[in-house]
Amino acid sequence: MRRITPLTLVALMLLQTLALGMSAPASAVDARSITNNDYYVTQITIGNSTNPAAVWTQSNGTTVDYLFEGDTVEIMMEIQRNGQSFEQKPTDAMMQIIHPIGYVMETYSWTSNDLLGGQKDSKTFVWTATTAHSILNTTTNDLSGGLILRAMVDKDSNGDTINGNDMMEMEVPVAIMKDKFDGTTTQSSTFIPARYPVNGGNAEGSGSWTDLSGGAVGSKHWGNSNGGNYPSNAHDRLVHSFISTTGQNCGSTAQLDAGMTNVYGTPICRNIFYSSNYISSQIHIQAWGSVSPGDSVSIEMWRGSGSQDINESIVYDITESNPSQAPDQWTRLSWDPQVTYLANPYVTNQNIFLGGNSYTMGMVLRSDSSGATQGFHIDDWIQFGIRKVQEYTLDVDCNAPENGYSAPPSAILSLYCVVTNNGYSPATIRSDSNISNLTWMDPANPMIRQDAIYVNGAGISTMVTDHDTSILIPPIAGGASIDLWVNLSIPAGADVQQLTWQLWFTDASGQNSGEKARVSAPVGVTEQYGVSLSSTTSIQAASFGPGEFGLIPFRLQNSGNRDASFNLFTTFSEDDWSALVVDENGVIVPSPVFVSRGQSINLHLNVSAATQASPGTVSFNLRATCPSCGALFGNDVLVRNIEVPIYRQLSLETDNTDLTGPANGIEKKVYISIFNTGNDDEQYDLSLTQSMWQLGANLAATQTTVLDAWDGSSIIQLNLPMPLGLASQLYTVTVTATSVDDPSVSQSITLTVDIIDTAAVRVSDEDADQSYIPGQPAQTMAFEVFNDGNSVDRFTMSFELPGGMNAEFTNLFDGKTVEILPGQSYNVSVRFSFVEGAQGQLPLGVVATSVNDPNVSYTGYATYLVGSQNWLKIIPTGLLTIDDAEPAEQWSMTVTVRNQYTTAQSVSMNLVAGESSNWLQSKISNGDRSFLLETEEEREVTVLFTVSKTTLDNLGEDTLLTNLTLWAESQTVSDAASTVLQLQLVKTGSQVNGDGASSDSDSIDIWPILTWIGFIAVLLIGVVIIFRILTEEVEEDDYGGWGSEGYEGSVEATYNAVAAAPTVPVAGAEYAPPKALPDMPNVPAAMPPIAPAPTAPSPELGTAETGPPVPASGLPDGWTMEQWNVYGQMWLEQNGQA
Repeated sequence: MRRITPLTLVALMLLQTLALGMSAPASAVDARSITNNDYYVTQITIGNSTNPAAVWTQSNGTTVDYLFEGDTVEIMMEIQRNGQSFEQKPTDAMMQIIHPIGYVMETYSWTSNDLLGGQKDSKTFVWTATTAHSILNTTTNDLSGGLILRAMVDKDSNGDTINGNDMMEMEVPVAIMKDKFDGTTTQSSTFIPARYPVNGGNAEGSGSWTDLSGGAVGSKHWGNSNGGNYPSNAHDRLVHSFISTTGQNCGSTAQLDAGMTNVYGTPICRNIFYSSNYISSQIHIQAWGSVSPGDSVSIEMWRGSGSQDINESIVYDITESNPSQAPDQWTRLSWDPQVTYLANPYVTNQNIFLGGNSYTMGMVLRSDSSGATQGFHIDDWIQFGIRKVQEYTLDVDCNAPENGYSAPPSAILSLYCVVTNNGYSPATIRSDSNISNLTWMDPANPMIRQDAIYVNGAGISTMVTDHDTSILIPPIAGGASIDLWVNLSIPAGADVQQLTWQLWFTDASGQNSGEKARVSAPVGVTEQYGVSLSSTTSIQAASFGPGEFGLIPFRLQNSGNRDASFNLFTTFSEDDWSALVVDENGVIVPSPVFVSRGQSINLHLNVSAATQASPGTVSFNLRATCPSCGALFGNDVLVRNIEVPIYRQLSLETDNTDLTGPANGIEKKVYISIFNTGNDDEQYDLSLTQSMWQLGANLAATQTTVLDAWDGSSIIQLNLPMPLGLASQLYTVTVTATSVDDPSVSQSITLTVDIIDTAAVRVSDEDADQSYIPGQPAQTMAFEVFNDGNSVDRFTMSFELPGGMNAEFTNLFDGKTVEILPGQSYNVSVRFSFVEGAQGQLPLGVVATSVNDPNVSYTGYATYLVGSQNWLKIIPTGLLTIDDAEPAEQWSMTVTVRNQYTTAQSVSMNLVAGESSNWLQSKISNGDRSFLLETEEEREVTVLFTVSKTTLDNLGEDTLLTNLTLWAESQTVSDAASTVLQLQLVKTGSQVNGDGASSDSDSIDIWPILTWIGFIAVLLIGVVIIFRILTEEVEEDDYGGWGSEGYEGSVEATYNAVAAAPTVPVAGAEYAPPKALPDMPNVPAAMPPIAPAPTAPSPELGTAETGPPVPASGLPDGWTMEQWNVYGQMWLEQNGQA
């Protein structure tokens, strides 16, 4: 064997040390491998040098790449592998085009080359932007929105464990269209000028718009004039249109403009913007310049006839953005037409972009007839917007617990989700839910229920009628949401287990097949004692009246997953209710009740209602407890209601139902007790029926107060007026009480009323509607005597006579009336007068006393105003001395009459001559006999006197004092005032001192001469008067006092003459009151006798003391007894009663 040298040993030790130094720790090796496997996206670009993307400058100076709808560009994604690995390895990658609503429009996949650590690779794809999606802020001119370019590396293909940088996104706004405004081109999108009528219609000319050199972009721009001023009264448009190369066929996105075609001699098609295909749109231009006041240059969207009406033309006056007026200083302007559209007060469909109408776009110059300028310069037309797509995605936001659900058997789990349609069009979807234990998914008894609420077309939240495990949800509008509740019921007795609960949504429109969203949650069933009480009855389980009983079915279920025994007991919301648990055979079931896990038994609750149960709802709780179970889960209380109906009943009671009394007008009251014997507070309508209405029975009230339940009471007052004259017989009265709430419930009580024979009398009260002058002749007034009794009766008449008044009955028999039938009457005539000096209000009582029952009497009254009531006043004058008969009317007295009433009075003046008529004639001056006096007004009245010479010659004494009474009678109110006029007559030849005494005179005695002169004059006057009486039917008498009181009074005083009888009525003819006799002139005492004229035979008349018997009906109306004694026989003969 060879020996190892020391050098060899040293070498071996060095090699071992080097090997240890070169071997890295395991942790370090792992770290390096992770770094070497990190693949990430470094950049995304669009366009290339030959076909770049458009660039938009934001308000902050940054730029944004954007495209136009239909642009085809290259898109590139670059990836890189991190680290320093020397092991080459590729990765899978993809580029996706994603719409902002969430769906993938296009996908480009590729695999990179093998990459070492730090190496890059890229891939370029050709992409066409088919859908516009861009939003221009019209305030800041900032551009946003766009389709999303999403570049990703596949971590599963490369073992990448650092995934935060595996994806990169880039938003690319896509505009609708642009035009550089380089004049009219042959392209399918250009602008052509034309002039249109202001009120709408086809184009009439090319207008004033002109393409000018230079601009903000391109080589040209549009202006309103070419160096000069724009025209006045212009309505010139720059129309988004094109020159058709296919004749009048403009395609589906344009329409032929007949006016422009005529103007230019070639088919011109207007491009149509279909707003229903878009969600929004904004228009951008660059401009500088100005217009005169009253003129405008506007961006326009128009439709219809193209008039300036706001419903046809939507415009934005660019001067509102204050563009620069300096040449070539371009100002960026932008406009959102939807804002202007919504400002129209006539818009009704505000939720639809531009109302879903179709428009032509462009610029418009509107000028008036005033001054003009060069106008505006316009360039760089760009239209941004979002095109509507049919695709959609759903956002599903649910409240599922982060760690899932955990619950015992019989528990109900609820999942609430808000489902949102991210698309632009309505989406119809189907919602499905299941649980991984398929035994719970029995279609006959599924454990899952879905409740969805959506907003219908009328804007009203509506519940989907289907609640199955799979339901169809009506279309959800774009951007709208629905509410969805999904409930999972864990079956009773379910074993302990772990399950998965899922909810997913699929498209149901047929256009976008496939699943749209899915939600999953774990469910764990725990071990638990449980109970469930249920009933096939509704919450309103039964209806029991007071004291009734009945059965209510229920089920007792052991809903837990362990066997148990349960105690059952019941509580009620009202007192005196009870219940027993019985089986289906009615046998009482004692507690506790054993039930195996998951099993159930059917039982009944036998409920007895309280004997005085009030109407309404009585609730009861049936509770199940398990003393040996510990914690008990589940529905251990069954709550139901029992309806107690209203029980209506009442009774009526009174002490006496048989009543007796006279028909004397004295009311009787009968009190009837009413009792509410029902179980609810009640109010009753009261009504009455009677055998004869003449009884006049009535109730004091037509309705009771509210009576408490169970014997609440009140009193009904029945009034029996016992009316006068009610026939003597038996009457019945029935009182009925009827429930206000239920008219079918009523109760009646009948009473009898026996009316006995009754005497009753009534005498009318009379109005004396005038004033009476004391001493005037007697007058007659009738008082009506009524027999208010119920049998034939006569009545003894008497007076309650005041002082100063005389009165007598003129048509009684033995001081009594004739027999008067019940309800009939008899007029009693009373002749009355007032003695001299009577004054004031004098009441006369006329008393009638029943002959049948002398205890029954009645007094009727009349009050007479006698003399003055001080409403008229006569201010008297002094003594008048008459000492000469000539001239005839030189003597007079004047008094003052004053109205002391509150209103004007009509006044008549009258004289009562009395004995003075024996000596002189008196009269009231013609103008003073009647007049009107206002309040507090005064008037002088003159009385004239005439004395014959014979009278003064033959006075028995030297002086004679005599009086007359002057009356002022009011025709307005009942009043009369009087004063006494005093006169002194002086005998011829006598001298009267100042005190009225006579004395001798030295004058020549010429009285004999004057006597003969007076005699002749009086004789002549008499002849004249007699002639006038014979030749005139009526003649005004200036000597009123002399005619009625003077002459007639004097004759009656001398010869005791009887007043003329009233006009005697012929039988069957209507009676007319007598007229006053004509006033007669005074016949002087010294007048010679005149031969009497021959007279015709007169009927036999009685004397003032004797006469024929008075008829049974009494004196004729207006007659006195004295007149009857004289003229009665003639009245009887003329009326066939002699």
